[in-house]
Amino acid sequence: MTLPGRPKGEYRSAKRGGCRMSTWTKVPADLAAAFDAALPKSPLVERRQMFGCPCAFVNGRMFAAVHQERLLVRLPDEAVKRPSLMMGRTMKDYAAFDGALDLAAEEMQDWVARGFAYTQTLPPKAAKVAKAAKTVKPPAARQSPRRAAKK
Repeated sequence: MTLPGRPKGEYRSAKRGGCRMSTWTKVPADLAAAFDAALPKSPLVERRQMFGCPCAFVNGRMFAAVHQERLLVRLPDEAVKRPSLMMGRTMKDYAAFDGALDLAAEEMQDWVARGFAYTQTLPPKAAKVAKAAKTVKPPAARQSPRRAAKK
């Protein structure tokens, strides 16, 4: 939520003690198209949007995405050399390739395929169980202890 009197892109978060978050730029259309072309041609690949950014999943786990002008790929060994920072925090196991528009199509396809192969070795992510709706007691059942004692 943008706070009154603050510049656009500045937010306050209770968890982070009121830190300033960066303003994201939209993924360029040609990068999104290149990302889609680089995805493995497997029925296991699920393409979704997350926070307006194209992402690819296998077994319920994200293995690649594009954010702004960066390619993010789940490769723990490469993530040590190319850490992916998101809002001041490092995304565990994800390598960031800045300037993804400059990557050759074959190079992007190779990185995405490596992320897909690695993520397939991980156990499938368990499906989230929907929480049951809270039941509200009818008004007659909510009596004060003194009233219940009078009966």
